[in-house]
Amino acid sequence: MRRRNLIINTFLLTFSTMSLGILGMVFRIYLSNQIGSEGMGLYQLIMSINVFAWTIAISGIRLTLTRLIAEEIGKKSSKDKIRHLLKCGFIYTLFFSCISALGLYYGSHFISTVLIGDIRAQIPLQILSFSMPFIGISACFNGYFYGCRKVIKSIFADFIENITMIVIVAFFITSFSTSNLEYTCSYITLGMTLGSIVACFCAYLMYIFEKKNKIERSIEKSNKTLFKEVVSVALPIAGSAYIQTFLRSIEDILIPKALKSHGSSTATSLSIFGVIKGMALPLLNFPSIFLASFSTLIIPEIAQYNVLNRKKSVNFVISKVIKFTLIIAFFATGFFMTYSSELGQILYKNDEVGIMLKILAPLIPFMYLDRIVDGSLNALDQQVYTLRYNLIDMTVRIIIINLLIPIFGIDGFIMVLFISTTLNFSLSANRLLKVTKLDFSIVNWVFKPTISIFISTFVIKKFFYCINISNLALHGVVIFIIYVFLLFISKCISTKDITWFIDAFKKDPEKNSWSELNLYKQI
Repeated sequence: MRRRNLIINTFLLTFSTMSLGILGMVFRIYLSNQIGSEGMGLYQLIMSINVFAWTIAISGIRLTLTRLIAEEIGKKSSKDKIRHLLKCGFIYTLFFSCISALGLYYGSHFISTVLIGDIRAQIPLQILSFSMPFIGISACFNGYFYGCRKVIKSIFADFIENITMIVIVAFFITSFSTSNLEYTCSYITLGMTLGSIVACFCAYLMYIFEKKNKIERSIEKSNKTLFKEVVSVALPIAGSAYIQTFLRSIEDILIPKALKSHGSSTATSLSIFGVIKGMALPLLNFPSIFLASFSTLIIPEIAQYNVLNRKKSVNFVISKVIKFTLIIAFFATGFFMTYSSELGQILYKNDEVGIMLKILAPLIPFMYLDRIVDGSLNALDQQVYTLRYNLIDMTVRIIIINLLIPIFGIDGFIMVLFISTTLNFSLSANRLLKVTKLDFSIVNWVFKPTISIFISTFVIKKFFYCINISNLALHGVVIFIIYVFLLFISKCISTKDITWFIDAFKKDPEKNSWSELNLYKQI
């Protein structure tokens, strides 16, 4: 039964991650075609502020409730105690979400005029402020559902939120003119706010339906003690999130300002920012959604082996994860570099996006690996180093944004991305190598995939263009098949690798406690 439940939850997690990722990418492409690169730049800046406000509203409560509820279930505590934990979470998050909402609403004029430098952001920010309490409450319900391992309920709420938002935004954009970016961004934020409200209501209904079950009346701790426990776990998590999100928001705000210092107008600065941050980078990151569920399921296995002091097993699992990550990363790099101009025109109707895709595509292996390496370090109880390296990276990035972009303009922006991405990866990878003594197989992990994707893309693109077939999806599928075939021939991957990959999804982590696996650190 446990094995079957795990496989079902694995399928649901994989399906939802990929579906929401695809849905989000399609929606972003739709927006870019409606509001252009300048609109995407303004939208991206508004979202940077929104993410920071969202971080304050949640303040670590989702992760906290997931961990505490899972631990109480492991101790076979009463359902009444678990629901009191959830109520403590509501009190905690309502306090912070109200602070976030009031700060965003009354500070919208200052944020838009002084920080963002564009008054058109004021009304969208005010609209978003009304979503904060609902986002906080939804985070509590999600933490509860994940802690109880009722993944389908959290997934359902996420789908409802995204679909509601997309439908409302599409209705407003198609019904009214999009020439005024202030109104258009207001439509988008209104759709997001209403989506958050609907998702919160759905999560509440699913929770209420559960309450029909008969529960015991056995409370081991007072409500005051439970609340202190929630706060003691949530505040350190919140503090780390505050710092990282704040620095990211500052970074996004500084980039258009630095571009203006170089001599660009407000519209041009927003367009450059929108092309790179709002269009090119999300597309380059898109294939990584196929790694999300894999890494979520494999990293607890690393944590388990680490607890048992099985170093060889730790190294074996990490090496497999890195190999599969690089295989996907090099495929994405080759495809984006080869078809950059076609993708820019077909998806965004923008030649500048195609140019940026070709320039930034070499960063893909570093971007994908950085997430895997950070996750592996967290599983090995090295999360302090992960936080330290992320803070160093963001601090350095903010400094070089102010140094390079005012002098070199868009070229400086590209230099910032290359320096920052390679720096963060280098620090994390160096720490992982020290902790694990991992042998990096540069021939199998780098050279063979690079040669295989070069041959695949070159041959297939020439062949299909000779027979006048321009369907990019077909190109991509055939290139991937040839690419995998070449990897098998070159013995970069074997049937044993595929078997291990499949078996990894059959592991049953429920046989171990959450505290041993450190699962809560990955959610």
